[in-house]
Amino acid sequence: MTVLSKTEMGHWKAGFPLDPEAAFGFLYCVHSIKTNQFYWGKKQFRHAGKKSSKHYGKEMTWRTYTGSSVHLNADIKKYGAENFTFTIVDTYRTKGGLYYAEAYSQMVSDSMTLYLEDGKTPKFYNRQIAAIRFVPKEGITERTLKFIKAIKRKL
Repeated sequence: MTVLSKTEMGHWKAGFPLDPEAAFGFLYCVHSIKTNQFYWGKKQFRHAGKKSSKHYGKEMTWRTYTGSSVHLNADIKKYGAENFTFTIVDTYRTKGGLYYAEAYSQMVSDSMTLYLEDGKTPKFYNRQIAAIRFVPKEGITERTLKFIKAIKRKL
């Protein structure tokens, strides 16, 4: 077990001992202190894919990684990284678990439909879920919510 110290984690903060050797990757949330916007993301600790690849198993640049959103990175450049919190929410042992955790977190936090008080600026920097671009023109209907609740009661 290789638990990292705070200085070995770059700008990332975690509320638990972080052991990159024991996980595939991590789910994270970035918060802009200046704009009060958020960003959900995921990052692998090491390169995966074909074992014959020259990069396979080598460490990714996760310690300095800020996210793949152009909107997020533009604000980091504009306001400075010190005006953002970079939180590792949890680690996942599998690629499937990590991808599901990111999509689930984005869905249950309404990351595609919430706006700041101005009614124009999205509350989240995220613009897609699971590599699918979402531009919702309407919210979830009461009928759909009612149906989902009914299903959950049967579970």
